Amino acid sequence: MIGHSIGEYVAATIADVFSLEDALKIVAKRGQLMQQLPSGSMLAIRLPEKDVQLLLSAQRLYQTSLQIAAINSPSSCVVSGTKEAVAALEKQLSSEEVECRLLHTSHGFHSAMMEPILPAFLEAIKTVKLNPPRIRFISNVTGSWISQEQATNPNYWCQHLRETVRFSDGISQLIQQFEGVFLEVGPGRTLATLTIQHLDGNAKQQVLTSLRHIKEQQSDVAWLLQTLGRLWLSGVEIDWSGFYTHEQRHRLPLPTYPFERQRYWVEPNKQGQDERHTPVSLGKKPDIADWFYIPFWKPSLPPLQLEHQELASAKSCTLVFIDECGLGSKLVKQLETQNQDVITVKVGESFTILSESQYTINPKNNYEYDILLQKLYKQNKLPKTIVHLWNVSPSSDEELEIKKVEKAQTIGFYSLLFLAQALGKLETSDDFQITVISNDLQSVTGNEVLCPEKATLLGPIKVISQEYSNINCRSIDVILPEQQNWQEEKLVEQLLAELKVPDSEKLIAYRGLNRWVQTFEPVRFDKAKIEKPRLREKGVYLITGGLGGIGLVLAKYLARTVQAKLVLLGRSGLPKKDEWSQWLATHDETDMTSCKIRKVQEIEDLGAEVLAVSADVSNIEKMQSVITQTQQQFGHLNGVIHAAGLPGGGVIQRKSQVEAESILAPKVKGTVVIDSLVKDIQLDFFILVSSSTSILGDFGQVDYCGANAFLDAFAHRNAFKHGTFTTSINWDAWQEVGMAVNTGVPQHLQESRIEELKQGILPNEGVEVFLRTLGNTISQVVISTSDFLDKLKHYNSSKQIQSLEFLETVNLSNSKYPRPELSNDYVAPRNKIEQKLFEIWQQILGIERIGIHDNFFELGGDSLIGIQLIATLNKVFNVNISVAKLYECPNISSMAKIFTPEESHENPFEQRLSRGQKRRQMKIQNN
Repeated sequence: MIGHSIGEYVAATIADVFSLEDALKIVAKRGQLMQQLPSGSMLAIRLPEKDVQLLLSAQRLYQTSLQIAAINSPSSCVVSGTKEAVAALEKQLSSEEVECRLLHTSHGFHSAMMEPILPAFLEAIKTVKLNPPRIRFISNVTGSWISQEQATNPNYWCQHLRETVRFSDGISQLIQQFEGVFLEVGPGRTLATLTIQHLDGNAKQQVLTSLRHIKEQQSDVAWLLQTLGRLWLSGVEIDWSGFYTHEQRHRLPLPTYPFERQRYWVEPNKQGQDERHTPVSLGKKPDIADWFYIPFWKPSLPPLQLEHQELASAKSCTLVFIDECGLGSKLVKQLETQNQDVITVKVGESFTILSESQYTINPKNNYEYDILLQKLYKQNKLPKTIVHLWNVSPSSDEELEIKKVEKAQTIGFYSLLFLAQALGKLETSDDFQITVISNDLQSVTGNEVLCPEKATLLGPIKVISQEYSNINCRSIDVILPEQQNWQEEKLVEQLLAELKVPDSEKLIAYRGLNRWVQTFEPVRFDKAKIEKPRLREKGVYLITGGLGGIGLVLAKYLARTVQAKLVLLGRSGLPKKDEWSQWLATHDETDMTSCKIRKVQEIEDLGAEVLAVSADVSNIEKMQSVITQTQQQFGHLNGVIHAAGLPGGGVIQRKSQVEAESILAPKVKGTVVIDSLVKDIQLDFFILVSSSTSILGDFGQVDYCGANAFLDAFAHRNAFKHGTFTTSINWDAWQEVGMAVNTGVPQHLQESRIEELKQGILPNEGVEVFLRTLGNTISQVVISTSDFLDKLKHYNSSKQIQSLEFLETVNLSNSKYPRPELSNDYVAPRNKIEQKLFEIWQQILGIERIGIHDNFFELGGDSLIGIQLIATLNKVFNVNISVAKLYECPNISSMAKIFTPEESHENPFEQRLSRGQKRRQMKIQNN
């Protein structure tokens, strides 16, 4: 449960912290005390917490009179304080065209204005009995699960009256741990709307409301029944006897004939299928020894260098992101001598026009990439070739630090993400070539000290081409010559030659005069000669993600075989051990905490000592405490298995930095944090649980791909630099546990996922792979139950095209099902364009009747079906619109406006920029 402000009292009462009588007494007293205070105001602001905090610290009036009262979503806060200060802030924000709204409140709640009543309120709280919660709920004060100590401490409820409501943190925690239904209890949809703002497009959670909004024209009973039905459809067990307890029923005889059965199924279209639509046959190999592959770089012939005359005749516009080492500048100089039109962009404080062909942008601001491309678009200088060199930097042997890693993400992973999004907004079918040049990224010879912080950029490099059919993306890794000599000139020549070959390998490396390309070599890892290599009897092992998925399987094995002392780390904690019996007795079997308690008990029954701890693996202070506690309780730490992580999801075009950061943090920051804390401990092994996604890429997995690529690069660096046995295992899908099982896929791909999982790794097979890996000395090993080279070839043929072709094999025109219940009424097409759009939507979605105001996503559409829809529209109407348009125009009525003559010549960026963004843009351009 989670409440908002006074709603937490409801949650606490349901959890038996308060009796109903005491809760009513306290809430009444709370209101009486508040009425004694001077009146105040509250202002809702459409800005993130950090930006609001900067606003409040900018003026003394705000500092002394205003506080953040509530953080409702990643982009929405409420400020509270005196009427004068709130009015001044509202005026300032309105002048800056920042969205804000004055709330209808009598006082400045959750601010310093509440402090005079805190002593009296504390005395009132002390008069009631506070009990430990019997049902868990989220604290507004911390944004995390409330502890027994907090719930029973009167001072906590005083804090609750005064401090910021951290609703956004609480919802984020629930989303990470809970995959069911969010039900708002009470009239309206305020909290439901805030919750939806936290969910990405691929979220499993549903958000429902129990009562209608006052403006919604529907009976309360009908609304409640509809919500009840949706709860039942979601698998929630309904107490129907309780629901109908006040009604009298009588039985009716059923007819004597059986009910007629009819099959409703979307049949595949047999006609027109060819080999393109037939997936590669990738059968599971029976011998585990044949599942292992290692990365291997083979020499390759460099591309032929074009003559000067050929280059001049092939003149085009090239956009170059200039590095700090001078390699990009030398490349630009050579391009210009060959009569090429070159635009350069450097890292700066903000978007600045230095000259007609020179710009700076702040890589942290995604909208500045839009502004840059818009400028080039208007000048008819849209580049077809983009060379990104921001990941060329002075070679360094320094230890990894969080700040260094964060900077690398800004100019690496996020820079490419924002660039792809900006290109995706261009409604053009023109092809783009992005070449990302880096140094110290790839282990080619085995003698390189890698910069793993750069490796996350491999996520965009792999996935951009899979999601955007008109963008080709590749990586070229180099070693910078130590001196400016002929070797540097040769390197520039090599890179120039690569730029003129649009269709080359995805990953390329230059070492001296030699060109290398990555492949994978099958190797046999036979059963280890030593029964339990690198494992100690009663050894001490830290397993992040130890209470779920792969981590739990390995924990059980270590418990059973060596009676290990295990530190199992998870994001959510467990009650004290002496409270486990009571917890299990008072909670449902499906309760998440109960499940974890039983898992720990099972591991202990196998002979292990278990320390189950809760901590964010990317938080160095929390992890330092975990390491200290481990050493105090168990002694010397012998090994680490880093299995923590979250599944990615969501197409690049809709991916926010907040969403990507949540996926990157456990694997990227988490690894850096663990490394900094154990580098002086002599470990027997450091195992990193990676995924084959880091090599194959996958549609909607740009952040997950990048996060795992970091693990791979870190393993190479740590083994080479420190000598610690460090291995990154690129796992194939597991059958019964892991992210492939727990991550949902669109309905039309579920059959494909089921077939994929049938060939997955069983838990006992995974343990055997783990043991065989421990028995070797390889820094990175790929596990594939089928032929990995065939799989690699299959993925490189563009996952986006495969997905489209799969969708095209489904014949929806002959199988129509009724229009689902929607919040809006059916309105038929009104003109020829709307009628044509209806026919296309009907064919693709397979729905009999689609109204012009029906939302594509409420009709069952998802990002993959959306790609097919946009591709069909482009073909039928002979236009070039991007998938992003579907999110701006999610119904037929709004989409029809795209195809009217007055809309057709519009700049593709204009619709996307809000008034505030346009204003900032004009200021930037004027500057």
